Amino acid sequence: MLNKYAKSKQINIKVRFMQFMNPANKKIIFAQASVLKRAAAFAIDILTVNLIILFPFDTVYRKIVPSDSFSEAFRFLSSNANSTSIRIIIMSASIVTILYFVIFEKKLRQTPGKMLFRLYVKEEGKDLKYWQLFIRSMFLMPLFPFVLLWIIDPIVMLFTKDNQRLSEILSRTKVVEEYKV
Repeated sequence: MLNKYAKSKQINIKVRFMQFMNPANKKIIFAQASVLKRAAAFAIDILTVNLIILFPFDTVYRKIVPSDSFSEAFRFLSSNANSTSIRIIIMSASIVTILYFVIFEKKLRQTPGKMLFRLYVKEEGKDLKYWQLFIRSMFLMPLFPFVLLWIIDPIVMLFTKDNQRLSEILSRTKVVEEYKV
C-alpha cells in the first residue's frame, strides 16, 4: 500500500503528464511580431482586398480610363487628374479598403492575413477604439500628405524597438504575435 505522500506524488505526475499532452493547457503569450510576418500578412490582405473588394471598381475604372497600354493610361490620368469620376472611384476604393482593415481589427483584432500568422493588434488601453484603427489605416488614403506614410511608415518600423509604424505610434497600437508555450 502506498502512503499518502506517495499517492499524491503519483497523482501529481499524472496531472502534469496530462497537461503536457493536452495542447489546450498551453499558456499563450504575446510578443513583438516579426517584420517579415507583418509584411507577408499585409501582402495577403492587399491581395484579398484586390480580389474580393476592389474587383467591382476595376470594371468601372476600365470604362473611364483607356487601358490599351500603361503609358496611355498614365497620360490619361495625368491630364484628367482632377476628374470628378476618377476621384470618386479612388476615394470609394480607399474607403472600402480602410473599412476592411478597421472592421476586421475592431471585431477580431486581426485581419485574414494576420490570422494566418497569428498576429494581433494590441492597444495601450482597454479596448481598441475606432479612431485608433482609422489612424492605423491612414496610409491607405491616396491623398497628400497620407501618401508620405507609404515611405515613412516602413522606415520608422525598421528603427523602433517594437517594430511600430508611425501610424501605430500615433494610434497607440502595435502588432503582436501569439506564441503557445
